[in-house]
Amino acid sequence: MNDFDSRWQSAAQAARRAPDEVSAELPFGFATRVLARFENTPAEPWLDLLTSLGLRAMLTSAVLFVASAALVAWQMDFITLAPTLIESPISPSLFLP
Repeated sequence: MNDFDSRWQSAAQAARRAPDEVSAELPFGFATRVLARFENTPAEPWLDLLTSLGLRAMLTSAVLFVASAALVAWQMDFITLAPTLIESPISPSLFLP
């Protein structure tokens, strides 16, 4: 434990002794140049591909989900569920001597 504390204290002292870095101002018009360059660069072809495939994948998964839910609902037999639940005992039968 002392080893960690001593390392922590020495790191804290080194951080206190470090000179404060003065944040330099950005050059005049830097943000404008960055935005202009961003607007002039064409979109990546793989980005367009992923966008279109992502939408198709989402729609396909939604259709498959609805189809599988409809299949499960169609195969369920609600009439046989009620009598088996009513006729089954809540607790097992007790064998009394």
